[in-house]
Amino acid sequence: MKIPLRFQITEFDCGTVTLQNAISFLFEREDIPASLIKAISRYTLDCYDEDGNLGQGGTSKEAIEKLTRWIVNYVKNHDFDLDVKHLLNEDVNIDVVKECISLNGCVMLRTYQDVEHYVLITDIDEDYVYIWDPYFLETSYYDKEENIEIIFNRLFDYNRKVKMNRFLSKSHKDFALGPVDNREVLCFKRGK
Repeated sequence: MKIPLRFQITEFDCGTVTLQNAISFLFEREDIPASLIKAISRYTLDCYDEDGNLGQGGTSKEAIEKLTRWIVNYVKNHDFDLDVKHLLNEDVNIDVVKECISLNGCVMLRTYQDVEHYVLITDIDEDYVYIWDPYFLETSYYDKEENIEIIFNRLFDYNRKVKMNRFLSKSHKDFALGPVDNREVLCFKRGK
C-alpha cells in the first residue's frame, strides 16, 4: 500500500523527511526495509547550529554523500530495487531532473526557502515542476508569488507547483535550482 508523503516535524528535518518521502513515493509500504529508514535517521541531522546543538543545523551534503554510499552498498547486498545517484554543482541541471522523472523516478533537491532546504521533485512538464515540500505552510503563504502555488489535495505526489522560470533560476529564491556551484540532487529510481 502507498502512504501519503509526510511533513517535517521540526524546523531542521527537511533532509530526513525528504529522503523518507522519496522511498515512500517509489515503493509500497510493505516493501520498504526498516534498515533503510534506520540508515536515513542515522546519517541525517548531522549539522550543529551556532550554539553547538547537534541536528539543529539540518543535514549536510557530506551526510547525503555518505548515505548514498550506504544505499548503493545495501542494494548490492540485498534484493532491493533502488538506484540512487548523488550529483553536485555543474552536474545538476534540468536535463538530469527530466531524465530521472521520465524513468518514473523522483529527485531530492537542495533548494531554498529562506535558507537551504530539501524538497522532492515528483513530476515535471514544460511549464511546471511538481514538488513535495515537507515544510507545512498555510494555503495563502504564496498568494503574492506568481511562480509558486500551494496544493493540498495531492498527498501522494506533490504540494507545490513551481513555474519553470523560477525553478531554472540561479538565485536563492524559493524552489530555484540556485547557483551552479551550490547545487545538489539525489536521483532515485527503481533499479531493475
